[in-house]
Amino acid sequence: MTNLPRRRLLDLWKVLAARMAGRCAPDADAWPSHDSLRDAEQLVCLLYPAMRMPGLGFADPDTTGPDVLAALAPLGDHKGIPHTVTEVCAEYFTAYTDQEGRPLFSGGPLRVLDPADAPPPTRHAWETVESFSIAVTLSLSVLAFVRERESRVRAEATLERLAVLRGAASTRLTHAMNALCESFVADVFSPDSAKGRTLLTAVLPDGPRDQRRLRELLAQLQPIRGGLGGLSTAGDGLRGLDDESMLFSCGWSWGRVRTPSRPDHDADPEPSLHFTVAAMDGIVDLFSSRQTLLPGLLNREQLALAQQLLLRWELAQRYWSALARFGDAAWPLQDIPWRGGDDSDYRTLHVASIVIHNLMRQGDPDELPPQHELAPLVAVLAELAGRARITRRALPGDPAVALHHPGMVTPLPGTDRHGPALGLAVTDFAPVLLKRTLQVAALTRNVEHRDAMLSLAGELGDHVWGRRLDAGPSAGLWDAPARVYPGLIAPPAEMSWRMTERVVEVLVVAAAGISADLAPSRRLAELAADMIREADHLFAHEMLTRATPTAATDAELHLVAAVLGRSRDQAPRRPGVAVALAAEALRRLDELSAAREQAGRG
Repeated sequence: MTNLPRRRLLDLWKVLAARMAGRCAPDADAWPSHDSLRDAEQLVCLLYPAMRMPGLGFADPDTTGPDVLAALAPLGDHKGIPHTVTEVCAEYFTAYTDQEGRPLFSGGPLRVLDPADAPPPTRHAWETVESFSIAVTLSLSVLAFVRERESRVRAEATLERLAVLRGAASTRLTHAMNALCESFVADVFSPDSAKGRTLLTAVLPDGPRDQRRLRELLAQLQPIRGGLGGLSTAGDGLRGLDDESMLFSCGWSWGRVRTPSRPDHDADPEPSLHFTVAAMDGIVDLFSSRQTLLPGLLNREQLALAQQLLLRWELAQRYWSALARFGDAAWPLQDIPWRGGDDSDYRTLHVASIVIHNLMRQGDPDELPPQHELAPLVAVLAELAGRARITRRALPGDPAVALHHPGMVTPLPGTDRHGPALGLAVTDFAPVLLKRTLQVAALTRNVEHRDAMLSLAGELGDHVWGRRLDAGPSAGLWDAPARVYPGLIAPPAEMSWRMTERVVEVLVVAAAGISADLAPSRRLAELAADMIREADHLFAHEMLTRATPTAATDAELHLVAAVLGRSRDQAPRRPGVAVALAAEALRRLDELSAAREQAGRG
């Protein structure tokens, strides 16, 4: 999983392409399936890696790699693949757009919270933050695909078809970005309230009784309070922030937040850790992809919305990171599980995910976080893998197995206004943990921490890859947890595009970690500079002292000069390579010096 992301992804694409090519067969799953989130996850599995991983694009027939052509062969040849993908995407946007041109979103796998309640007789059109977030990722991927393909085709009919697809993707992107803005909320409460006591129990060692630390916490959160107060929605959905004695929480609710000015929305104004992480994972695609930053991909309205979402993303990750790392001793995050709600290990994973978002916000390798901030994350991720019975053996009746099946149900406060209270079923603990592990491995300069994270990623990868379906048209996709927990989870397994899409995200992160330049080591850079300086000096001395030039000596010195030049060029980015090259130059210079000394002795 961690060493061969490209090959793993192409194996997955083979199955995906066969399913797409046979979507009209009588025995095939319905396409579109009347679930916009599920179908979006399926398309993201194909289009997102093509946007983010080098060498996997297929929009340009002349540059599509032979291994990509082989994997996507069921969709056609090098010209047929982009045509088929265009049609499949067009079918998706047509199916999930109403007659007024408004995009339609769905909620995902919802469950009734109380088993005694029966599902409502008429289904309400729930729209969740997960559907908005995946819509951002899908729309950006489609826009990048259309942009590249438009530059390669000349047929008028094809260009018109692409223009329609671009318009549909852009409209869906705008609606999803607006919906994410409307789903962001700050919840203000007293330290003596139930919410206040829960927060303080999670953050302070002595809980609400420690008034001195409470004042320190309020002071640390003050800049975030000021930032939230400056949002355009502060007068409606973010009330009460001006009282500095009150605690608050911020992030994304499960859907568009119901407020006095927006009474038609469904979600109660309560931040949810799960949906905050889901929103942040989608928003980060707006400013972390090279294709997204190209001029013309986003229109003026979308650029303005992107700035609003970036501000909310920044405030949310700073808030939760401040809570997770509060104090001078051990981080509150290390006291597993994170308090609040059901105290599930999912909550710890969500908070750790936000902290990792916070540490990844630097774009320059020289600005990587210090190692004392990564050491607690290394310990937390390793502990979560053990508690989830991924790196430790599961016993009969082990409650930790429930993280993987049937999973956790995240409540959707406010759905009870339309019938029984509902929740979203979540089963992606293992791939999300693997994704965060790879991200921490890419951040650290400490060899021990990096080795620990890569070793953990290997175990997590084996676990995730072992959960593939092994029979039927979806063989090779996910999810079959009974394969790694035999006797503890009852089959049969079911095809899950949610799990499959999460694995694709893991492969993209793994490929990004391999493609990215490592942060140069200062110690190696100093060593390289010293070795190059010594080699330059010896080279000049050799040129000065040689009495009778020969063709062989001239050729050797010319080679030494070339090696030294290469070493000097590599020193700023790859000091280890520069050291090796300087060592080779020094070795050759020493051989010339030794030969001259031997000749002088006769």
